[in-house]
Amino acid sequence: MKTIADEIQNFNRLEKSIFNMVMQLGREIFEECLRSLDKELMSIRDTEKYRTVNFETTTIKTLLGEINHTRRRYKQKSGGYIFLLDKVLGIEKGCGLVSENLAEQIIVECADKSFRKASESISHLAGQRISAMGAWGVLQRFGEKLEKQEKRLGELHRGGVEGQMGKLPRQVVFTEFDDVWLSMQREKRLKKGEQAQTGRKRIGKKPMHVGTAYSGWSQTQDGKYRLTDKFAYARFGGVNEFTSDFEMLLSHRFDMDGVKRRVVNGDGAGWIKAAADNDDAMLQLDPFHRSRAITRGVSDKADRKMLTDAIRDKDVNTALTIIADLIAKAADEQSRKKLGNLFSYFHSNKDTILTWQERGVELPAPPEGIVYRNMGAQESSNCDLLTQRKKHHKGSWSEAGANNMAKALCFRNTIGIDTILGILPTSPSPVAATDPLSAAKAPVYDGEGYDGSWLSATMPFDQVMVTNGRKAIRSILMQRRITDLSMI
Repeated sequence: MKTIADEIQNFNRLEKSIFNMVMQLGREIFEECLRSLDKELMSIRDTEKYRTVNFETTTIKTLLGEINHTRRRYKQKSGGYIFLLDKVLGIEKGCGLVSENLAEQIIVECADKSFRKASESISHLAGQRISAMGAWGVLQRFGEKLEKQEKRLGELHRGGVEGQMGKLPRQVVFTEFDDVWLSMQREKRLKKGEQAQTGRKRIGKKPMHVGTAYSGWSQTQDGKYRLTDKFAYARFGGVNEFTSDFEMLLSHRFDMDGVKRRVVNGDGAGWIKAAADNDDAMLQLDPFHRSRAITRGVSDKADRKMLTDAIRDKDVNTALTIIADLIAKAADEQSRKKLGNLFSYFHSNKDTILTWQERGVELPAPPEGIVYRNMGAQESSNCDLLTQRKKHHKGSWSEAGANNMAKALCFRNTIGIDTILGILPTSPSPVAATDPLSAAKAPVYDGEGYDGSWLSATMPFDQVMVTNGRKAIRSILMQRRITDLSMI
């Protein structure tokens, strides 16, 4: 007699068997569709520009598994060779022989896990072998694609052409900047002898500039607040390069011509002051860093409260006087040094210590559903966007690899990867249709994407060996065709 455990085991085997059958069926449909599309491209191509040469077989990794297909290779009149099918499907666009859907899934997995664990998850999901280096390669090519997109956007921006990212109409934009220190590969691997030869410091870490922009806060159903219209960007490089890219992308995100006030929050670093050097920008010292500096610099709780009260009373000069008096009364050199650092920090940020609320600045009324609150979301944003993936896996990075991962993480978790990839005009198709669609050749039905032209199309698997799975597909499509014909 079968036990419950036997029945569960049988059910699990049945589930896996059906899953494998459906995946196999999907691959057969996929291959047939590719053959039909390749044949159609041959018939409508510009014969003067593309001459058929031969056939080549390749393998595409997809969510259904590996798809083997043979497609035509063409010689271009302008020189070189091309696969029109690969060009139309976008297979060559930064992902190699990996479908965009699978590449996107790989990127999502890599954003949350190590490359090894991401490859294991994808391999289990798609029923094929994706190595850790394969997943790494997909992410690098995707990052390079984003880099090219940004450069093209920069060229358009400098030429006065705006993108199509959204151009949100907001009167106030909040911006925060910070650094995230990442472990670097080359610095960590330098030995003492190499350090002396190259003159490079063996610090092993490097700061990545991070910027976040948003239009305010909105309250969720559970009563918490989240940033609205959030946009983030991060990369290595000089301040001018980072600021230029950030401002360019920001101008595609928001209608900056309509922004009446911009508030910039930072920890007082010099590069942040340079980034905030804008006519409509108001820089403030991050409240978290301000409070942390007081805690680290002043040991006595009573003295700490006195200093905090002075800042709460918006009296920056009194706060500096208090610190100076504490330095004069310091009992040891260590306390004097801490207080000296605090005084230097506050004095160098004297004009920005107070927040925009403490200064009594009146901001334009927020849009409906948006409120203005205390700034200081950058530290939490860094954790959600970057540090959980880039610092907590005990890994080290190359500069290019860190940049590619940062772009994928920032865009994925804020505006979306599809948005940044879709704001440029689509490249023209390499195929010129010789018989354009006319009004007389419109679909049988006008409506929500319905196309009745398939009713007269050739059935799949007409000239190939017919398996049981293919018979089932033809039966389903024939029944659908009969049903749709009855509606005419």
